[in-house]
Amino acid sequence: MATIVGIRADGGAVIAGDRLLTRGGTVQSEEKRHVFDLGEVGAAAVGDSGGIDEFERRLDSEVGSYETEEDEAMDLTRLANVASDIAAEEGVEAIVAGRDDGAADVRGIGSDGSILSDDAMVFGSGAQVALGVLESKDEGISLADAEELATDAVETASDRDTGTGGDVDTYRLADE
Repeated sequence: MATIVGIRADGGAVIAGDRLLTRGGTVQSEEKRHVFDLGEVGAAAVGDSGGIDEFERRLDSEVGSYETEEDEAMDLTRLANVASDIAAEEGVEAIVAGRDDGAADVRGIGSDGSILSDDAMVFGSGAQVALGVLESKDEGISLADAEELATDAVETASDRDTGTGGDVDTYRLADE
C-alpha cells in the first residue's frame, strides 16, 4: 500500500512517503509517487493507484484555480476541507501541508473525509512501525530534523512492512 508521514516542526512542516505500489501482495511499481508538491502547499496519499492519481489531479486543479482567482496561496484550513471532500470520494487517506496565518502545519485526512490535527501523523501499511519511530521525537524539533525523522520513519517501516518501499520522497514547507 505504501506509508506516508506528516510532521509539524518548529519553523515548518514535512511530508514524506515511499514509492512502492502493491496490490494483493504483488508489487506493481516501485516508482509510484505518493508525495505531491503543489507549489505553496503539498500533499501525500495512499490507497488504490487510480484513487491516488485522481486525488492528486483534482487537488492540484482546485489549488491552481484558487490561486488564480484569489491571487494568493490556499490556506491550510481550506486545503484540508477540499482534500477531505476529494479523499472521501476517491477512498484514499492523505496528509496535506499548508500555512494558516504564515505558520506551516499538516493535517491528516481519513478516507471517510475526517480531518485530523496532530504534531505527527501516519497512514498506510507501515503506519504502526513509522508511528513508533515518530514517538521518539523531541518537542521543538527543527524543520531539518523533522525531514530526517520523517524519512527515517518511512525507511524503518520499509524494513518491516512488505507494502512500504525504501525510496522516499519528501515535501518541506517553511513558515513565512
